[in-house]
Amino acid sequence: MRIFKQLSIIFAFYLTGEGVSLLLPFTFPGSVIGMLLLFLALSRKWLSLEDIAHISDFLLKHMALFFIPAGVSVMNSFSLIEAYLFPITATLLISTVFMLAFIALLVDFLVKRVKNA
Repeated sequence: MRIFKQLSIIFAFYLTGEGVSLLLPFTFPGSVIGMLLLFLALSRKWLSLEDIAHISDFLLKHMALFFIPAGVSVMNSFSLIEAYLFPITATLLISTVFMLAFIALLVDFLVKRVKNA
């Protein structure tokens, strides 16, 4: 029964996010909204971590299984991707470098802020 309750909580946040997504005047993934709502509920202590700990551990342990359909889709669409392989690879590399630099600057800023506080 504990697993059903925890899974129900996760699905409730997911469905709420999907509902909010439908109400927005622009396109935004409902699953992301649901995760943000779950984060808000956990950070505001409206929901305790113990309320979803067991199912969260299970989902995190088996997360790799959720990437199988996306990997199969990429393999099936490789003939379309092959024509744009260089631009896709260049974009991935450039965006990775920019994100690493941004995260490094952010961590440096936060570390200095904590030391000054």
